[in-house]
Amino acid sequence: MLLDLPKENEAIYSQIRKYGGQCRDDLTQDMTCLICVDPRGSHYNECIDKSIPVVLPQWLDDCFRHHCKLDYNMYRFPIPSVYYPNKPFTATIHPYPTDIKTLSSILPLHQQLEETRPFLDETIYFGQDIMTDERKTAIIPFIADYVKAGGGRVVSEYNHHLVTIVILKYRSSAEYRQAIKDSKVIASFWWLSNTLIRKYYCPPFDVLLDYPVPKMGIAEMKNCVICVTGFKGAARVFLNTLIVATGARYSPELQKDTTHLICGGGSGKKYQSSNEYPQVVLVNHLWLEECYAKWKKIDHQSDRRYTFIPKDNHLLAGTVGKTPLIQHIVDLWKDYTCEQEPQVIYEEYHDEDTKGFVNERKPRQAALRALSVLNDIVIPDVNAYEKEIRLHHK
Repeated sequence: MLLDLPKENEAIYSQIRKYGGQCRDDLTQDMTCLICVDPRGSHYNECIDKSIPVVLPQWLDDCFRHHCKLDYNMYRFPIPSVYYPNKPFTATIHPYPTDIKTLSSILPLHQQLEETRPFLDETIYFGQDIMTDERKTAIIPFIADYVKAGGGRVVSEYNHHLVTIVILKYRSSAEYRQAIKDSKVIASFWWLSNTLIRKYYCPPFDVLLDYPVPKMGIAEMKNCVICVTGFKGAARVFLNTLIVATGARYSPELQKDTTHLICGGGSGKKYQSSNEYPQVVLVNHLWLEECYAKWKKIDHQSDRRYTFIPKDNHLLAGTVGKTPLIQHIVDLWKDYTCEQEPQVIYEEYHDEDTKGFVNERKPRQAALRALSVLNDIVIPDVNAYEKEIRLHHK
């Protein structure tokens, strides 16, 4: 049932029927959802009393755009998070954790984490694709201490009875499939540091790169060379990383082979000189984010939102990283295995020189030694804890 509709509403009803839905003029026993703008009136009150979902029209619009039925939660009254961006707290993005020095400057004090406890009663396991990454294993002992301050703990071995969160780099591994089978929360290393900095818990699906990335990029994006202008700080790193994750190549400057320029606004040298490169398509970050979320190269002309470029460079900065993952798209990786993939994998973006996809390398001995460092230093009490849990469940 739809309330507060414009007079010209036949197109809306037509789209609902096109996707297999039905419309009602009044409350009926088979009604599954009420769509309205204002949370008021007898229909609204009755639906709330009967626990029938009441959602904003944005839910319907996003369902049409994504060609699937989306979860109600973000749009659902009485407090739709898409409508009240600060209530509940939204998933913000922060600098990528490249080293201990950087983390030390951005992570909150232990005392703050002890008060907010974002990882209360959570048990975290780092997957093998994290533990064989030298850059991450150097950070893990440091970051695990913050996890403990936030109410959680880290374990060295996967135990489906104990582990609640699995941190992985890629979606394609036996550990990934096992975590799905065991209904664990799956997240990326970036989500871990983001959560510590936020000081509150947000689901990994809320931010595209808070969830492990595919090893292979989008086939249609492999010939894309993408440049970015008008974004700074964490937003810029997020977009640069996302470019690589889609399978495109990041270019720090406009060149003859550049295909797209992602613009945060209509000022800046790159934007001003873009007319010298007639082959370059001007889009905003929404195009890139939705290409990744839908896992396909989207026609930039299919939605006018993609080509909206404001004069003010700061106008779009706050909207970067707000696109969530889509469940049925992520489900495509449930049965994906490493053996089915070529030895060319995505490497996370760290600086202006990173090209994106590189030949897969075997883990170095130093990275493997870091596994024992984790066991000896970070989690010396794991065995005692597991014994305590087993005794508790007897």
